[in-house]
Amino acid sequence: MPPPYVIDTSIWIHIGRHHPPDIFLSLWRRLDGAIASGDLVSPDEVLQELERGEDTLAALLDARQGLFAPLDDAQMVAVAEVIQACPGLVNEEAERGRADPFVVALARVRHGTVVTGERPRRATTAPFKIPDACTYYGIPWIDWFGFLRELGWQL
Repeated sequence: MPPPYVIDTSIWIHIGRHHPPDIFLSLWRRLDGAIASGDLVSPDEVLQELERGEDTLAALLDARQGLFAPLDDAQMVAVAEVIQACPGLVNEEAERGRADPFVVALARVRHGTVVTGERPRRATTAPFKIPDACTYYGIPWIDWFGFLRELGWQL
């Protein structure tokens, strides 16, 4: 397995909606194993975004020790750099997407691969999205199916 996969909020929401743990037991066992080994992580800010939801997903994920990486000095520096270099990545008025620069920053600091449900922007004048910020920094990024394929997980 490559260095850690840094999971975006959109992926956790997708997993929660489409792969509930009471049905997809083997998937959740694999996720738990990857979390325990440190191969799968999300920044604390992803948990904060999930807590704004009306379901139990945040509590389900928060119970998985080691999943959410607390903000440290290296990440704070990287977050500031990402926000400066990637205009529009954070929309202060929106409820969602506030964790995006933290996802990119954590992947930079840990030399990881971002897993996101976002697609690159269509025009270079549009606000940055996670894939655009990853490309800017040379950080590999994949979507949910890319993640499953890369790990060879079959559901």
